[in-house]
Amino acid sequence: MVDPPKVDSSSSSRATARRLRSTVVHAIRDFFVRQDFLEVDTPLLVAAPGSEATLDPLQVRGPTGTSGWLISSPEHHMKRLLCDGESRIYQICRCFRGGEHSPHHREEFTMVEWYRRDADYQQIATDVEQLVAHVASTYSGHLTVQDPHGVSVDLTPPWPQWTIADAMAEFAGIHLPPPDDATGLHAAAVAAGMSSINPEDDWETAFYKILIERVEPSLARTGRGVHLLDWPAPMAALSRLSRSNPSVAERVESYAGGLELSNGFSELTDPREQRRRFRTERLRRHNRQGSLLPVDESFLRGLARGMPDAAGVALGLDRLMLLVSPTNDLRYLAPHVMEHRGTE
Repeated sequence: MVDPPKVDSSSSSRATARRLRSTVVHAIRDFFVRQDFLEVDTPLLVAAPGSEATLDPLQVRGPTGTSGWLISSPEHHMKRLLCDGESRIYQICRCFRGGEHSPHHREEFTMVEWYRRDADYQQIATDVEQLVAHVASTYSGHLTVQDPHGVSVDLTPPWPQWTIADAMAEFAGIHLPPPDDATGLHAAAVAAGMSSINPEDDWETAFYKILIERVEPSLARTGRGVHLLDWPAPMAALSRLSRSNPSVAERVESYAGGLELSNGFSELTDPREQRRRFRTERLRRHNRQGSLLPVDESFLRGLARGMPDAAGVALGLDRLMLLVSPTNDLRYLAPHVMEHRGTE
């Protein structure tokens, strides 16, 4: 096992990172052109941010008192394009999320997001593994990469799939209780030997501790790209519920080399149900942070006009670069993004 490379801010290393980014972006565009996708461009500054209670959007205020929000994802505007009749669209754009500071997280990052009409989350999972394989092959000429710790990761499609429930049972020894049973999840986690679970943790907090501490490291050790499917229904605010099992949402997260690369789902198209979920997320945010964010009424009006069945996914371009490059720190790959202390 080799030590992860140090972050190198020399001019030669920055030049290498720029060329890597250029190669990856070119490969991504080539992938979508071959599949007849239309590249689109939507606003970065919007009147209403994303609805998820777990995200911390960044607000921008102008000198005249006007304000807006930097997008955490182009999702709402891209779905409005589906409502306007587009069928296959993609975008490469900057996104912003407050409080994101770690070797794998930045407040400003680059997202690749795409949508397919008349598709579901299984098709999106296939897209992800094929795109990742195409980028890796373009960059290095083969489909096996080395993670920063020297472990080989095979990116050859198709990737193994696990439901969240099966992955929790297999890798954490925990059988998930329903999302309204936080006490049951606490007890199961403690019985499985987890000491980080606190009595005051709600169900979702405990769930993510199990995922991060037990499941994700186990996925990394498989040496494969992996899809996690069928997430608990309350954890997918914009996803369609499974028709065969409404307790889960048709959501898929994809992993490789210990990195969460993407999050996608079969899209919710019912405007009334979407409004109800927005209300739920606003209440969750208020309970957590004491703040209420505006609802994206333009997006809801688009759904009311009629949105076709579709599926979409957001993939972190910077994390994809980490996967195919010999580093484990985004500072190497995005050296001019603002640092946490306010320096560039």
